[in-house]
Formats: sequence, structure tokens, C-alpha cells
Amino acid sequence: MTARAKGLLYMAFTVVLWGVSFVATKVLVGTVPPFTAGFLRFVLAVAILYALVRIPIQYCGKDKYYAMLAGFFGVTMYFVFENTGLKFTTATNGSLIVSSTPVWYLVVRDLIDRKPSALIRYIGTIMAFIGVAIIVFNGRFVLKLNPLGDTLMFGAAFAWIFYTVFVEKLSGYDELPLTRDISLWGLIFFIPFTLYELMRTPVEFSKWFTPSAWIALIYLGVFCSALGYLMWNKAIALAGGKTVTNGLYFIPLVTAIAEFFILGNSPNIYTIVGGILTVLGTYIAEKDVGGENND
Repeated sequence: MTARAKGLLYMAFTVVLWGVSFVATKVLVGTVPPFTAGFLRFVLAVAILYALVRIPIQYCGKDKYYAMLAGFFGVTMYFVFENTGLKFTTATNGSLIVSSTPVWYLVVRDLIDRKPSALIRYIGTIMAFIGVAIIVFNGRFVLKLNPLGDTLMFGAAFAWIFYTVFVEKLSGYDELPLTRDISLWGLIFFIPFTLYELMRTPVEFSKWFTPSAWIALIYLGVFCSALGYLMWNKAIALAGGKTVTNGLYFIPLVTAIAEFFILGNSPNIYTIVGGILTVLGTYIAEKDVGGENND
């Protein structure tokens, strides 16, 4: 199996985990305040990652700062922007904006590299985004603009873009201790947001942590944060950021499938058509990348 194929496999596993995470997050934030929920999932993730590896990384040059910035953007700011943004805008707007991340990443990466990607990659990427939009709207084209909420959701999308850029700069390090350090920095940067929230929210642990909330927290902390971030970082190192970021398009499709099995919500024609467009667009975008820099 080639390195790129291994990277795609890691990406696929991660997308499945993160697709189901939206269902788990909905359960958890139903009782636990959003910043606190995000903080606790990474407390669990960092504890697991430190149990697996305690050897410190010997960073070269500015790489330690890149790890700090990856934690700040990919852990702290992503969830701060997303959780806050969803208070002001609709879930449809939020899902659509965050799902546009691969398009914006392609633009940002090309600006950094000062070398445009092949036109076919842009065509496939946009086609996949249209497929995601069909899934998200689900036949109800209602887009109520909210300047504050929508701006925050774009903040989440670009936070993930910056996270990917910094992780690419760290591709020479072992992904396990690297993911541990990134998660730790994200957890540290999360502290002031969590303290602010707890000062404004009555602490009611008995009401927060229902059995279903515990299950959701364990799933999010162990599988989505510790294992998910580890596999995503491995995927970036093996297959490149442009290819791996396109995997985000499949998250709404996985979420729809998870809702069918977990919540009993049956997929409809929009989910099927959107899923086909997403798969086809991603295939077109990745069909001929042999001669292109995919980092």
C-alpha cells in the first residue's frame, strides 16, 4: 500500500468518527455548556495521549511555536468559533459555511505556494461542495443571513485551514507525541474561555452529566479528539493537505447515515443525490494529482 493510500485510509476512518461526532455533540451540549464540553473532551484526550507516550519532542527552530499555533487554531479557536457561532446563526448556515473549508483551503494553499492548483481540482472541489449543500439544505433552501453568527462560522472554517497549514509544517515528527502536544496547547488556550463560561453559568454537575452525556463525552474525547486528531495528522503527513481536506466533504454524508442508524432519521432523495455529487466531485478533484504538489 502506498503512503498516499494509507493517508486516505486514515482520512476515511477519521471522517466516519467525526461524522458521528455531530450526533454525540448534540447530546453532550444538551446538558453541558459548550465551552466546558469542548474543554472536557480535550482533558480526556490529553490524558489518553499522555498515557500512550510521555517522551518529549525535540523541536527544531520554530516548530514548537507551530505546534502551539496548531493547538490554538485547530482545538481552541475552532470550537470557540463554532460553538459561539451556532448560538447566533442557524445550523444550516453553520454546516454550509464549515463545509466550504476545502474550497478556501485550496485558495489559501495556492497563495502560500504561489502556484495555482490544476483547474480540474477546483472543478471537482466545487462540485463536491454543491453536493454537500444539497445534503445540508435537504430540499429546504432557507438561508437566513446573520452577520455575527455567520462570521463566527467562517472563523471556524479558517481556524481549521490554519491548523492544517501548521500541521503540514510539522509533518516530519512522529504524529502521536505531536498530536499530544497540539492537544495540550489547545487545552491550555481553552482555559480562559471555560473559566469565563463557568463564571456566568451555574455549575450543576448532577444535571450536566447524565448517562447519555457521559457516553457522548467519552466518545468525543477518546475517539474524536485523541484518535481522530492523531489519524487526521497522519493522513496529512502521508497524503497532503489538499487531498485530506477534501475528506471534510464526507462528514455531512456520514452524519446523515449516523442519524439514520442512531436517531432513526431516514435519508431522502436529497441526501442520495448530494452524496453522489460529493463522491463524484472528490473523485474528479483527486483523479489526476500525480504531477501536482499536494502538500
